[in-house]
Amino acid sequence: MKAHKHLMYCIFFLMTVSCNQNIEQKTTDSIKRIIKKFPQLETTNKLFGNDYQLVKSVKNGKFDFEIQLYSEPDTIEGKQQIIVIINSQKECCAIPFFSNKYKDYWIFPFDKQIPNIKKTNSSFNYELNNALKKLGFMGKSPLKQNGDIIYTHIVRELFTSVLNCISLENLQEKDSTLICGTFFQASDMPHETWDSASVRIRKNYKLMKKQCDSYNYTNIWGYNCYLDRENGRLYQINLHKNIIDIKNYRQDFGFQVVDL
Repeated sequence: MKAHKHLMYCIFFLMTVSCNQNIEQKTTDSIKRIIKKFPQLETTNKLFGNDYQLVKSVKNGKFDFEIQLYSEPDTIEGKQQIIVIINSQKECCAIPFFSNKYKDYWIFPFDKQIPNIKKTNSSFNYELNNALKKLGFMGKSPLKQNGDIIYTHIVRELFTSVLNCISLENLQEKDSTLICGTFFQASDMPHETWDSASVRIRKNYKLMKKQCDSYNYTNIWGYNCYLDRENGRLYQINLHKNIIDIKNYRQDFGFQVVDL
């Protein structure tokens, strides 16, 4: 009996190891495909001796999905990142999570494309929606479990658990001080004056507040705005039945360090 039980433990262990290795390979393949599609994601590992590394993984046991965040080393200014979403069938889909210098990807209002930065010819909105459709979470009949629409939970986990964003409830007046008074320095961005950055950020708030007042909050937990301190961005999210509409606002300002 003991020998039989020991054999069963060994078989279970080997199956678990094999399954984990299979998921890791699928994730690696998914990342390779997205880097091939977006050469802007190619790393500088020849200089830094490193590549994209897993920095965070969040698993949702109730709905059986996982979100992973991969990143270049912190030593790289304006590091690029990649998000990987995994469904219950262990199918993976990677999407770029570019830095702010790729402005066409984020479609920032009141902003201009940086002349020497190659366009991505895509958007965060498109890539996220496309990934969720490929993984079976969205479509004409969104994937549900006990009445819960699963992709809404994926969005919430992404912005709150993976990216550690601050949730802003319905953009109340108290949030104007936080938004308009918060600046994030970015040395890899073109230089901006403090005054011009202040004007842009105030415009961001006014546009967000205007759009926030017209949104329907019945399906988004009473709030739809998130402040991402790590990446110097604000996200405004409206969830429809067949699409996620995300408007992005740049909250950083470019400055150049002067060598004396």
